[in-house]
Amino acid sequence: MKLAILLAALALAGPAAAAPPEAPADLVADGYFEIADPVADHVWVIRQAEPFHLQPIGNVTVIEQADGLVLVDAGGSAGGGRRLVGLVRGLSSKPVKAVILTHWHGDHPQGLSEILKAWPEARTIATAATQRRLQTPATMNTPAILDPARNAKMLENYAAVSQRARDNAAKAMTDAEREGWRKLERLFTWLGRDMDGTVTLAPKETFTDRLALDDAEVPVEARFLGRANTDGDAVVWLPRQRVLVSGDIVVSPVPYGFGSYPKDWIEVLGRLKAYDFAVMVPGHGKPMREAAYLDRLIALLTEVRRQVAPLAAQGLPQKEIEAKVDLSAQSRGFTGGDPWREKWFFNYWTQPILASAAKEARGEPIEQGLAPS
Repeated sequence: MKLAILLAALALAGPAAAAPPEAPADLVADGYFEIADPVADHVWVIRQAEPFHLQPIGNVTVIEQADGLVLVDAGGSAGGGRRLVGLVRGLSSKPVKAVILTHWHGDHPQGLSEILKAWPEARTIATAATQRRLQTPATMNTPAILDPARNAKMLENYAAVSQRARDNAAKAMTDAEREGWRKLERLFTWLGRDMDGTVTLAPKETFTDRLALDDAEVPVEARFLGRANTDGDAVVWLPRQRVLVSGDIVVSPVPYGFGSYPKDWIEVLGRLKAYDFAVMVPGHGKPMREAAYLDRLIALLTEVRRQVAPLAAQGLPQKEIEAKVDLSAQSRGFTGGDPWREKWFFNYWTQPILASAAKEARGEPIEQGLAPS
């Protein structure tokens, strides 16, 4: 899904490169490779390095129980899944006993096949709604069984993103913009390699309200609090460690709003605030130790709904709604006024959430995004 958005955002004609250039050996500075942060006793978060990353790769939380490890999310590609296996083994010698998927967006479940190769007995868990999405071929950009033709087409698309980013870098007007496009080119060159051979596996176990993984020291509760970023968002709560894992209900520094539910999302954020968490692990970005960011998200969604409702009532098309809505004051709280981040705030947040808010205001169904085949 997000690959299609990036292709549209680049908006430059031209063929994909016949052969992408060699990727640099070290992409940590670009925010691609994962790092492991200890956030509480028996809990680590594997995430992208700072600063802001153009290609979102979901956080993975590693929870150590007495008889094994619980992972929250599984990485976004076959290559990412293999790297996760190595990182997890570096944290604990215990086997992975369960993987909980927070939602269906590809950057969270698409490394699951590689994790199951390493730990084939691991339980796989998600909400019933997320399982349905992961079982729907039209929703995902990779199939359940490798399709060589579809795989080749996907790799062509990643090469096209790299080529267009390279073209944009050549035409950039500022050094900051030029470096931003060059970074995107490097990221997608490597990501294309990681995506080679990726498949989408649906979890075998589901829940609709709550599922517990008991343990004397580190009990784990998976919960569904309502629709928010997707129709099946799961959160994970560790009551003894007071760690809350939000999935993409919370994303930092720039939120994602594709196919989301603005009114319900505000209510779910309020439910997250009710947890007495010491640490909250977002779907992307650094762990948080206070609820201030939740308040910013609530204010942002509230302002989106306030501005969009009367415009949607007039029957205005999407482009006119985008032209009339002003989120500049709110966006600075997420981007710091940086022009490069502002661009991605518009593409990752403003465009998609305005579309959802307009549908909500008109009483139309909000459909989860369909990925390109």
